[in-house]
Amino acid sequence: MEGASPYHLSRDCLARRRGAAGTSGAQLLLWCCSPRTPRLRVNAILSKHRALRYYELGSMEKYISRRSFCADVVVAGAAALTGCKLGTTTIPVTSDARINALPGVPPTAAIAPGIHDLVVQGSDRFCWLIVPAGYDHSRAWPMTLFFRGAITPARNYMDNFQPIADELGILILAPEATGRTWDLVLGGFGPDVEFINRSLHTAFQHVHVDPDRIFTSGFSDGASYSLSLGLTNGDYFSRIAAYSPGFIQAAAQRGQPGFFITHGNMDQVLPVESSRYIVEQLKSAGYEVDYREFDGPHAVSLSLARASWEWMLGGAG
Repeated sequence: MEGASPYHLSRDCLARRRGAAGTSGAQLLLWCCSPRTPRLRVNAILSKHRALRYYELGSMEKYISRRSFCADVVVAGAAALTGCKLGTTTIPVTSDARINALPGVPPTAAIAPGIHDLVVQGSDRFCWLIVPAGYDHSRAWPMTLFFRGAITPARNYMDNFQPIADELGILILAPEATGRTWDLVLGGFGPDVEFINRSLHTAFQHVHVDPDRIFTSGFSDGASYSLSLGLTNGDYFSRIAAYSPGFIQAAAQRGQPGFFITHGNMDQVLPVESSRYIVEQLKSAGYEVDYREFDGPHAVSLSLARASWEWMLGGAG
């Protein structure tokens, strides 16, 4: 890692919603809570039409200029658990968002360390799997899911993550979103949940995974997805990491997962205030949260990604 950039800067820097004629582009307030769980409010950035659009800003390995973004990206207050409403329109949920894939009989065939593209069962699409150096199929290994940000393909993150996976001894599975970004950002849980379950089933046929050490992580839109899907499945994912999230909108609250959240204090895409508010509300709801800000833009801090995965494995991080 010596001499490498400390960040993975994606191409999915959210700029502005291009609203239809006559709309202002202002972000709206959402309100939701579960009647049986502590009230958990978080920041969300969702457009009036429930779909965000993005500028393609190209591959960047430097700080993002303030001029790169529009001035009307704002943080609106939000709520985030069940039955969410946007004005008078209920956000559709076409899935219960349950992750139910479990490892079966451990695979006996060897698989080489490195980055693998796996054809997902029941589809013609791929997911990406990092197998760390020293992988031995005779024992069970920890695995984290990684959800990419909008636009930037999951594969683009893998080269930066592989040395960390090798060092820590963790499998990393990165499914692709079925659309330009994750289904929840576009309206509600649906096809991506099904594809994630299929991706897990596919991975379990290739690598020996410890069912008690399956975690989740993500960046930007993927960070929001990691928080939301993770909290919904807190009895499946014991630890949840999010790098620069914008919101959390769970279908339910299950289990008592721990959270590791990072955010750059110069983020002009999803302002750092969103994570500060998410952290405040998670803590007030009784969850354990490790929150770390860094001096930087909308990016994955590789040192903090490493710290989050070390934390998942029980280290200090």
